[in-house]
Amino acid sequence: MNTLLIDVDGTLVDSFPGIRASFIYALEQADWPIPSEERISQIAGPPMIDTLLSLGMEPGLAYMTLAHYLDHYGHTGWKMSSPFAGMHEFLSWAKDHGYRLCTATSKGEYFAEQALRHHGFWDFFDFMGAAQEDGERKSKAAVIAHVLDSMQLRGQEQAILMVGDRIHDIDGAREFGIGTVAVAWGYGTESERTQAAFEAASPAQLESIVDEWSHSH
Repeated sequence: MNTLLIDVDGTLVDSFPGIRASFIYALEQADWPIPSEERISQIAGPPMIDTLLSLGMEPGLAYMTLAHYLDHYGHTGWKMSSPFAGMHEFLSWAKDHGYRLCTATSKGEYFAEQALRHHGFWDFFDFMGAAQEDGERKSKAAVIAHVLDSMQLRGQEQAILMVGDRIHDIDGAREFGIGTVAVAWGYGTESERTQAAFEAASPAQLESIVDEWSHSH
């Protein structure tokens, strides 16, 4: 059985409006300068703690700011998200054609489940691979390792395809020899997408790519 690892933010769900609002709120609570919109446009995808540390925050302040972010996102930010058109249909097609579906998201487990249930994606998935709000599992590679171990997929990497939108998806999957489809409707740049094995401009094209990939394995 072939397996698809599916990212959430930027692939299934347009969560950027809420992530942006919660990020700015958290920085204001920390009395930290708000970066440019160009910089803010890249915050969806990587773990938020990494983003805060990259701004130059000391770890103590970064974790305090992260707490403000999570509080705001949990009450307000997540409600500002919406599903990308065509992705319910894609997952339905994949399920009907016998693919094993697992998420592989840097979103924390609580917020990942909340988003999947709220937007009607939950029942498509065989397993939810997500980061830990409080724990060691933060990076995309760590999440993928968790999925492989939990689903006993070690040694089957050639029958697994990652679907995501950022370089973190591509690099994380590459650590395990897993290919990636980069979707163009997410938050990644064109230069990021060129690092993937495939690029999909629409969910319909994603379906075609996955179908062709499946028949080549």
